[in-house]
Amino acid sequence: MDSVSENTASMRERKKIEKKKMIMACVILAVIAVILDRITKYAAVSNLKDNGACVLIDGVLELYYIVNTGSSWGMLAGQKILILFISAVIIALCVFMIARSPDDVKYIPFNISLAMIIAGGIGNGIDRIRFSYVIDFIYFKVINFPVFNVADIFVTCGAFIFIFLIVFKYKEKDLYFMKFNQKKFREMS
Repeated sequence: MDSVSENTASMRERKKIEKKKMIMACVILAVIAVILDRITKYAAVSNLKDNGACVLIDGVLELYYIVNTGSSWGMLAGQKILILFISAVIIALCVFMIARSPDDVKYIPFNISLAMIIAGGIGNGIDRIRFSYVIDFIYFKVINFPVFNVADIFVTCGAFIFIFLIVFKYKEKDLYFMKFNQKKFREMS
């Protein structure tokens, strides 16, 4: 009987990941993503600003410098403070969820998706704070998709992975850590 409980405990230990290591991995991923975003935006300004489109695949993919004073698809144009506030709230929620997530390897994709969202939010936030606009430069001409940047890719991919995991991978019991303790919440009010 003891060997069965030892095996079960051993299996649980193997599935655990040190929380500090997971948080550090998320920070490293976010820093690398922000650096990549900054480098590509610098290259876009240096090589594309005041120039025509750089055609990579004729009729399909172009690099084309534009500035965007709004959020996705130009929504909320000129609303810098509102966009920064919404971004800060989303980043804070992502940090909160990473901090609260269990130290189990099955939550690694969950945490990575949140780190991607954080990185994209920071990358575009830097532009909004510095310039009051975001630098966009990747254009899929074939589908006339709005011009975007590397930070947008991280936000979109991170959000897609997050939604996919919530809908298809995790069960409600796996996400218990995201719920507020309603009794404590009521006591605080």
